[in-house]
Amino acid sequence: MSTRDGSDDRRVPLIVAWIVAAAAFVVASGVVVWTITSNLTADLTQIGGSLWDFRDASYYSVSAWFDGLVPWDVASYFDAYPVAQEFSLLPPTYLVLHAPLQLLSIVPASAAIVGLNLIGCVAMAAWSLRLARYRVTPLAVLVASSLVIVSNGGRNVVYNGQSSLVFTAGVYLALTAASVGAGSAGVFIALIKPAFGIPVAALLVAAGRVRRSVIGVIAATVTSALLMIPFIARAGGIGALLDILADNVSYTADSPWFAFATTTSRIDATATIAMVFDVEPPTVIEVALGLLVLAVAAWAVASRRSVLVGRTWEAVIVLVCVATLLTVYHSVYDLVLLILPTFLVVRRDFAGGVPNPVRWTIAGALLFAEFNPFKWNSLVGAITDSLDVNQLLGPGLTGVALVIAFVGSVIVVRGRADQPG
Repeated sequence: MSTRDGSDDRRVPLIVAWIVAAAAFVVASGVVVWTITSNLTADLTQIGGSLWDFRDASYYSVSAWFDGLVPWDVASYFDAYPVAQEFSLLPPTYLVLHAPLQLLSIVPASAAIVGLNLIGCVAMAAWSLRLARYRVTPLAVLVASSLVIVSNGGRNVVYNGQSSLVFTAGVYLALTAASVGAGSAGVFIALIKPAFGIPVAALLVAAGRVRRSVIGVIAATVTSALLMIPFIARAGGIGALLDILADNVSYTADSPWFAFATTTSRIDATATIAMVFDVEPPTVIEVALGLLVLAVAAWAVASRRSVLVGRTWEAVIVLVCVATLLTVYHSVYDLVLLILPTFLVVRRDFAGGVPNPVRWTIAGALLFAEFNPFKWNSLVGAITDSLDVNQLLGPGLTGVALVIAFVGSVIVVRGRADQPG
């Protein structure tokens, strides 16, 4: 279609797209510069330095493995390394994932993880565009990857040196791979962090994709069991190792990053209730609520198992990803799991054509969770110094958005899964 002067009016949306791309790229570049100046100019060998999550959970935990220690032993871990957090109860496959960076000292390894996560943001954006059936053009990748980097999930992954992009890739592979082998590999990768892998494996079974789930779980379990053998010997037997792990769980439960009274990053369902209503649910409630979310998602998927084919599977992908974030402990950096669901939901033909009010409700909730402005600490700090208000505006409202997206996803799976794929 052309205007009176003969110009093509398709140039207008293209110009707008380039403006958006340029703006997103500028902001993303600012985030990268901020990350480098904030993290890599600090002394990363000292307690209280930056890139805490990478340093404490991913680098020195592997150092402990290579040094003949048990990294889950909180007391010996703190004594041996300049860390400010314990190495929480993650499987030994997590150590294997980060082992290659032991070839570098802490400072260049930290620089490497920042670079790898930036590359991961671009790769995840491009892959998600492809999975969501968009044209993967340079412009599209530029816009998408820039938005991923400035989102709450991507920004925190890059800044803290987290590995959530790896587990997200595992989830996407488990849900979208055409072959059982590739799908099983996805389950295996997701189970490197069980908070990702367990909900996904359970919901795949509910959806009837049992083989990939079972194979992935067995492979991850056997691998972890074999890798635990040297730690059993170091601890002085299975009983002694179990005591170490129990102490680790107890320590983590009281840590400021996990406890409801002090955390400003948890986004799971129980934490959302704690932040919004200013309560501290007991552990039994936390477990029960996580199981309830998982049970509702499994019911929605299992009840439509026979017709979950074609594009109707897109609704399951969204539901599984949102349910995974709500079931058990998850933090703001895990919001990168929403990249593909968001790309899917904003499509007009999402799940074969979901009514606009429902689709845009889910899309709005996902976008708010990913870009909640109150997850920028500087913004909240300019408003108030109250921890309660910080928790409500940041993780509280983010969790509420996820709950809304979860309810909407259940409705779509139940109401649209029987439509032609």
